[in-house]
Amino acid sequence: MVALVLLTGVGPFATDAYLAALPELRRSLDTSATVAQLTLTAFIIGMAAGQLLLGPVSDVRGRRGIVLVSTLSFTLLSLLCVVASSGGVLVLARLGQGIAAGTGVALGRAMVTDAWQGTQAAARFGSIASVTFLGPVLAPAVGGVILDHGDWRTVFLALTGLGAAMAVAALVGLPETLPAHRRQAGGPREAVGRMAGLLRDRGFLTHLTVLCLAIAGFFTYIGGSSFVFQTVYRMDEARYTLIFATNAAGMAGAGLLFRVLVTRLGAGPLRAAGVGASTVATLALLVVALVDRQTAPPLAVPWALLAVVVTGMGLTLPATTALAQEAGRHSAGTAAALQGGLGFLAGALVTPLTGLLGYASLLPLAAAMAVFFVAASGVLLVLARPRRGFSVTSQP
Repeated sequence: MVALVLLTGVGPFATDAYLAALPELRRSLDTSATVAQLTLTAFIIGMAAGQLLLGPVSDVRGRRGIVLVSTLSFTLLSLLCVVASSGGVLVLARLGQGIAAGTGVALGRAMVTDAWQGTQAAARFGSIASVTFLGPVLAPAVGGVILDHGDWRTVFLALTGLGAAMAVAALVGLPETLPAHRRQAGGPREAVGRMAGLLRDRGFLTHLTVLCLAIAGFFTYIGGSSFVFQTVYRMDEARYTLIFATNAAGMAGAGLLFRVLVTRLGAGPLRAAGVGASTVATLALLVVALVDRQTAPPLAVPWALLAVVVTGMGLTLPATTALAQEAGRHSAGTAAALQGGLGFLAGALVTPLTGLLGYASLLPLAAAMAVFFVAASGVLLVLARPRRGFSVTSQP
């Protein structure tokens, strides 16, 4: 589990660890702000590509070899970031680093599916999720501490050490979980066929749709809440960071609660509770925003409602991941690739939504979030089959 947490958690951590150093990075490399920001965009694109491309390959070649190559690649590419002499080199290194990190995310999910079944697998997803949820929150703070004693290259040097720890943990702690007799036929055509087959499967498609809609609502909050709070409530960055970190802690706590409750209640009811809580909270936020468009409600009101939204995601994400992986167990790597890749792309596409709709009031943020979470609830009510959830099973 330590190896799996590192494998799936390093990517989210590496996304944000150096954000505070972007201005310094631009000056140091004598490049533009656009190129500096491209180092982040390239990593996100790489994360999605790594999951979509190498998840299906692992169904053919096995997991362990690809995991070892990806962890070693992440370490070496992090070192390349340390010594990068230009913005272009750093962008390319970050793209490769993202591909390696995305590969780890997809294969980590697939290895859980290989090694455990039913609610035991779901419990492991809950444990992994509760740690990885904290990555984007802790990364800027840890990066800030590192920057107090170094520069942006020092941050990537720390990521190099983290990558080395991940590689050692994978080498020591992760056996091959997909034996040869369970592997799929090789070739791009077969990989596309497996993806198409999963997307035609009603159960898997339902889980994937719910996941993408919930992630879209969540990333709308991530991309827009800072603008809304700082514009509507004249909030400085430190106060907003406190709000964001508090909400993220609630999500991590919900992930731990999921770990405890899933063996008793099952993943389906816990997902329904998570999606329902987020939907009700966003609708309440929409009502609050509509009641008086001219005067902002007291800060405690949107803070509390958004905390409920984010905490609900702590149940929704691990539950939906577990259910989708169970539905796609026969091609676990491909299932993980579709979940991670398409979910990541959905989040990336909606992140600028609040900027397009406006952030002079709570209304655009609340309306956009409500659309996505109501749609997720609608998919659950119309398409999902709650009684097809899985029960407690023993480890193979």
